[in-house]
Amino acid sequence: MRRRSSFVRRGFVGLACAALSGCGHFGGGKIAPPQAVDMDPSVLDEFQDEVEEYVELHQDLLKRVPNVSESATAAEMDAHRKKMGDAIRAERRGAKQGDIFEPRVAAAFVAAIRKELAGPEGPAMLQELRSGNPKVEGTPRQSDPSREDTRNVALAINMAYPDGAPSSSVPSSLLLVLPRLPEQVKYGFIGRALVLRETEADLILDFIRDVVPDPGLPR
Repeated sequence: MRRRSSFVRRGFVGLACAALSGCGHFGGGKIAPPQAVDMDPSVLDEFQDEVEEYVELHQDLLKRVPNVSESATAAEMDAHRKKMGDAIRAERRGAKQGDIFEPRVAAAFVAAIRKELAGPEGPAMLQELRSGNPKVEGTPRQSDPSREDTRNVALAINMAYPDGAPSSSVPSSLLLVLPRLPEQVKYGFIGRALVLRETEADLILDFIRDVVPDPGLPR
């Protein structure tokens, strides 16, 4: 097994912490009391290793594609995001579905999410999953806010999430049962699929189809 980085030693050790419950960043600060992730430790370890490997790639690319300053203009930020996206695609040109969500990992995620959705808070969580889901909702048109633009967000590895497309939130109670993520990546939903999105360049890194057993959500 690969040696764990300091990033992993400082907190990515098989514990979940809801991003919306006030937990600190991985680099330090006060961390909220953790909740145990109900996954086989070896399966969880597989997922953590893959995420750690991506984070190391991301940090390496930042040395080649310097980050923008806090005073950067919107155009400068867009240009940086595009450069990062191009660099990530080049490094991951052979990536395919299941590289991060490996089969055992994907099965564990599906089981954990469906268990929560079958519980008493399931209906409320499903309603929240529909909100901002690009397969369900559009965004108001600038020329006519009473009408919506619907943007096709396809499930494809290394695809850039379209500008202006709705972005689904992940219920905080659901985040509690999923492995905590570093700031470079985040969970989301497109239709019934769980996706892992790159935060800075906003690319789809991997996904699991048909995680949500809700016929009200399109595939």
